[in-house]
Amino acid sequence: DAHKAALARKLGIHSSRTEIDEVLRSDFARAFNSTYGDQASAALLTQYRMAQPIGDLVSKTFYEGKLRNGERVIPDVYQHAPRALRSMVTWLDTSNLGQRAHHLEDRGTSIYNRSEADQIISVLKQVSENVEFVEELSKLTSKDEAAIGVICMYAEQKRMLRQKFNQEIWSDGFKDIVKIDTVDSYQGKENRIIILSLTRSDKRHSPGFLRAPNRINVAMSRAMDRLLIVGNADVWKGMNKELPLGSVVRYMTERGQGAGYAFISAKQDGEQK
Repeated sequence: DAHKAALARKLGIHSSRTEIDEVLRSDFARAFNSTYGDQASAALLTQYRMAQPIGDLVSKTFYEGKLRNGERVIPDVYQHAPRALRSMVTWLDTSNLGQRAHHLEDRGTSIYNRSEADQIISVLKQVSENVEFVEELSKLTSKDEAAIGVICMYAEQKRMLRQKFNQEIWSDGFKDIVKIDTVDSYQGKENRIIILSLTRSDKRHSPGFLRAPNRINVAMSRAMDRLLIVGNADVWKGMNKELPLGSVVRYMTERGQGAGYAFISAKQDGEQK
């Protein structure tokens, strides 16, 4: 948002969200949504990457339910997974941690969230300690390809998570199947398991740039077999319920565990309940 405001001043335009977002639209988006685009364009509306519950969630949240799921077999390895990865889509909710769930911003412009990082490291430890599950995951990916992708919505969260990850002792070969990066680096990529760290959480429930759908869409749609969202679900209720992540919380709640969607609560010691 700070970069957008600076750009608006430089260009001499009003810095309202509508005006600056219009200026920043890509030429492809302009062409696709133009009168000519309506006549000449076509949307590719069948996806083959994501398991059906992930695809349905992405379709409902970002494509008005128009995105369809192609045929795809999910490998039968997840019965050995930790609880946070049993359902195809799980929200690991940090709201019960109170102020400890809040992000910090004492390192400059980007924010970070220690409690989310601790929860993610805990899940990764549970995976690492399950030798059979790690072996099966490794067989699903080619060499130098990560089976588990940890996507951070903020760069400082990525730096902190990488630091915590590198300070831990992991089982043989486990570090090779985990990738930690920002959402901006993930366009066009995919992993069997995606763990998404939302990071943003404060007492005002300010959504920041997470109000915009594009990056959230990219992050969620990278997941092939499992999607684990880590964050304060309360932020996306009430005044933020109409924003994309509000729609995600509502859809998951309405569909429930039988359809592949689960909520689990974070614990202070890092274990999930």
